[in-house]
Amino acid sequence: MNRTVPAVLTAVALASPSVALAKATAKPKRKTVVRTIQGPSVNMQWGPIQVTVKVKGKKILAISATYPTERPRSQFINSQAIPWLRQEVLQAQSANIQLIGGATMTSQAYSMSLQAALNQAKI
Repeated sequence: MNRTVPAVLTAVALASPSVALAKATAKPKRKTVVRTIQGPSVNMQWGPIQVTVKVKGKKILAISATYPTERPRSQFINSQAIPWLRQEVLQAQSANIQLIGGATMTSQAYSMSLQAALNQAKI
């Protein structure tokens, strides 16, 4: 019995090796991972501030900071200023933020620690 293979099946069979070869030679996609980078501890008159940044690629995802809370006045100022600074950074996606009046030293130390962390992250 004489069987002929349909032309469509022959074309698919011939195309399959090149499709497999194309998939094998394609560059794999790089997964962008979330990195956590800690800035240096920056001393100011009332104690140190240190910023930790979570980044994915060039995007700032989250920021946290340690700050002085030993004195009631420092605790009050920093508890108000740090969330504002955090919000400014997330919106600006950089360390180019406005300093907060009444919390100038906190703002400056925060910004310095943040900039060092972003430099380390190459952002």
